[in-house]
Amino acid sequence: MKTNLSTDQVFKIAQDYKEQYKLSGIINNSLERTIKVYDGFDGVKGVAWLVLVSIIPTIYEADDEYTIIISDEKEKVEYIIDPNGHYYSPHLTGSSGITDKEFDAIWDDDDI
Repeated sequence: MKTNLSTDQVFKIAQDYKEQYKLSGIINNSLERTIKVYDGFDGVKGVAWLVLVSIIPTIYEADDEYTIIISDEKEKVEYIIDPNGHYYSPHLTGSSGITDKEFDAIWDDDDI
């Protein structure tokens, strides 16, 4: 599959995003499963990169990782899937999560 980004570039985009929005966790780029590329993914037009971020789970979290979804075409983070499977976009909403309107805009787009 032809991509615009390399795994190193995807790692840097994810790491910079984590730092900018003060997100917890560690991206272990030595693990083969940490950065994966797909022909498409929910709400992403074209190729999508998924970056797993390991975290220390709390009693409220269902898993020990969250996923950063990056658009290869746009070369930027689209959204995050938190440990409970909820979609979150700090760059769109500050710290309040993804709104219903933003969710609808991503998943109701007929062009995707």
